[in-house]
Amino acid sequence: MRIRFLVVSLIFSLSILSFDIVKPVKWTFTSNPSKAAVGSTVDLVFSGKIDKEWYIYSSELKVEGPSPTEVQFVNNGSFQVIGKLIPVNPKEKYDEIWGGKVNYYVKEAKFIQKVKILKSGALVEGKLINQACTVKDGSCVTNKDKFSFKF
Repeated sequence: MRIRFLVVSLIFSLSILSFDIVKPVKWTFTSNPSKAAVGSTVDLVFSGKIDKEWYIYSSELKVEGPSPTEVQFVNNGSFQVIGKLIPVNPKEKYDEIWGGKVNYYVKEAKFIQKVKILKSGALVEGKLINQACTVKDGSCVTNKDKFSFKF
């Protein structure tokens, strides 16, 4: 009887948690060019639509504390990452909580990562990770969105 109660409680808890998933940023992933030969450099473009009353932090921050947007790649030897993730036109504000200026996005975000294609049929996969916060109560969630490009 006790095990049955624990199982039912666990299932109920998991079902509640599944309804609490918040995804305030919807990402699209494109490349420029869309096709690439071995040895060429490609821009991977990460574009996000941010829900009203939410914001995300840039990949480049001037203070410690908030989680910057970052890209984690699956290393399979078919491509090489060139440089850092480049934020495109973030806003900047002084944030009293972090005690300094932070770069962030509202409504839309855009990042570019350069990669060099090393093998024919290169597969570039990974996760885009960002921290989204709401202006309502300051609560934040971490989002991890998988992406995949084939060249």
